[in-house]
Amino acid sequence: MGFLDDLKRQAEAAKAERNTDNAAAERNALLTEAACKTVFGYFDTLIRQLDVLEPVSKTRYALDRRTVFEQLPMVELKVDARRRKLRGTDAYDYIALHGRLRDGRKIAFAKDFVAEIEKIDAKLRQAGAPVHAQALRNPDNNKLQEMRYEVLVDFSFGVTVTPDHDHARLHFKVMNFDGFETITLDLPALEVGSARLDELAKWMLGEPHRFFDGARNLRRVEA
Repeated sequence: MGFLDDLKRQAEAAKAERNTDNAAAERNALLTEAACKTVFGYFDTLIRQLDVLEPVSKTRYALDRRTVFEQLPMVELKVDARRRKLRGTDAYDYIALHGRLRDGRKIAFAKDFVAEIEKIDAKLRQAGAPVHAQALRNPDNNKLQEMRYEVLVDFSFGVTVTPDHDHARLHFKVMNFDGFETITLDLPALEVGSARLDELAKWMLGEPHRFFDGARNLRRVEA
């Protein structure tokens, strides 16, 4: 076999491999788009039912040991989605469901230790609540004596689903379903159907659920 014949053989092998990779990527993209369409349709139907039912969350939310909230009404439920171009065609960029946990109260409290102040500040950032914080300082040395907080009981929660079309999986970023924390995980697109999304809806409402079953890269970040 001559040198040119060897180059032809290598080129044909590379072309065959590239065609195989492209076909696999296209199949994965179709599976992922189908899962995204299911997610969007489920979220849209879910919030329509919840708007009528006006549910309260069964989850217990704690800023600290003494400042605890339960039976919070779930309001302002919305679904958002964005699309983008993927290899020349329209595809989902993300799908999000978000809302507020609100009961109309305003609470006031103070913290006088730096560690407690740092911890409560992180919780309040995670909660997404409207906050007015005022530092009380010693007039002689300007040393911080305490932080005084006024907080509306108006917390954010939600889930954002981001597709990975090339690998046929969906990334879930879930905020404040299990208290003030963020949980991320990945699921194969083939496993994201109505049954799996039922478990997500149970979790959102504070019901026992099995949404984590078979999840990959599960990570929990508490405030």
